[in-house]
Amino acid sequence: MIAHIRGILAEKEPHQVVVDVGGVGYRIFIPLSTFERLPAIGEAVKLLTVMHVREDAMLLNGFVTPAERELFVVLNSVAGIGAKLAMAALSTFAPEALISAVAREDATLLARIPGVGKRIAMRLVVELKDRLPALPPASPDTLPTPEGSSADAPLLPTAAPATTQTPFTLRQDLVSALVNLGYRAVDAERVLRTLPPHELNDPAIALRSALKILSR
Repeated sequence: MIAHIRGILAEKEPHQVVVDVGGVGYRIFIPLSTFERLPAIGEAVKLLTVMHVREDAMLLNGFVTPAERELFVVLNSVAGIGAKLAMAALSTFAPEALISAVAREDATLLARIPGVGKRIAMRLVVELKDRLPALPPASPDTLPTPEGSSADAPLLPTAAPATTQTPFTLRQDLVSALVNLGYRAVDAERVLRTLPPHELNDPAIALRSALKILSR
């Protein structure tokens, strides 16, 4: 198993990166919380990883903190969740918020995760309520929540440096990120069309606004 990847950040998108390690590029799928913390392209980066083996592919999922990685592993073990929904959960809520929601048996809050309905949310509560306390605690400086919000608020990226992508390429990347989180492409396109131009120039801000609308 590949436990971590350290190399040069060659590419980054809201849901995936390519890390160059000695001339070999590793494509790694990430949650939004990791995307927001990435360095600039061309700089050194280290990601904690989990390998996900499917019949047709071997995929790497990457995280900044041990808490995110451990929570991904536990979520992925729940029947009906899988790697994609586990990543969507970590892109929607901070680890503390997920743990708190499960502890309070708050299925309504968990159902806000894209692709997770009330039935799967209840399954998360039943299967995880006795397993999550063993996760390593997250410190406030490594797992921020939006300013002025509680720990149960969705974890949405803070502002990042403006992108140099063209508007068309950025929109494609944003649609791809939202689709990977479980939303339909038509809904992603519809929401992005409602965002003002200044928000669309920054992927973190655009995703923050789109997620706020789509999770209502």
